[in-house]
Amino acid sequence: MSAVKESLRETIELLSEEEALQTLEFAQRLRDTSISDSFRRLASDPTFKIPTRGVSKRRANPIEGKGIPASQLLVEERR
Repeated sequence: MSAVKESLRETIELLSEEEALQTLEFAQRLRDTSISDSFRRLASDPTFKIPTRGVSKRRANPIEGKGIPASQLLVEERR
């Protein structure tokens, strides 16, 4: 167990019941806000499999296409 978790465990032992309840509610809100509403909705759909651990972001390589890139067209259009 990490030193931070061990310290938290020791601190929790010193809390009153009311303080422990407030801490538990805070921890649950903290956990709930880390999961987006979209992931929650998708998780209930059997079509999708949502990873239980964090989602890693991978760098995507752009596809080579013909003509002017869409990003450049958008920039020019907004000028």
